[in-house]
Amino acid sequence: MNGDISFTGTVQKFLGPGGWVHIAVPKKYTLELKRKRHAWGMYPITAHIRNESWKTKLMTKKGGDFFVALKKSVRNKENISVGDRITVSFKLE
Repeated sequence: MNGDISFTGTVQKFLGPGGWVHIAVPKKYTLELKRKRHAWGMYPITAHIRNESWKTKLMTKKGGDFFVALKKSVRNKENISVGDRITVSFKLE
């Protein structure tokens, strides 16, 4: 895995009050991402959707699957809603 990771997926929201809006990273990247994990367990990334880029952290769900949280400001600027299919790319910092 060199450079950016790019994939298309469906925007989802975690259940519960204040649930994060996110997009799941495909499982095919899981093993390699785990190998590149920083000692403190964080995965700093620069994420890109359409015309927006922002620095964030790649996060894990229970079970070890990764996701990218989609900030409200990015969703608003790019008119993204839960259920939309979008393309996301990110690069590990």
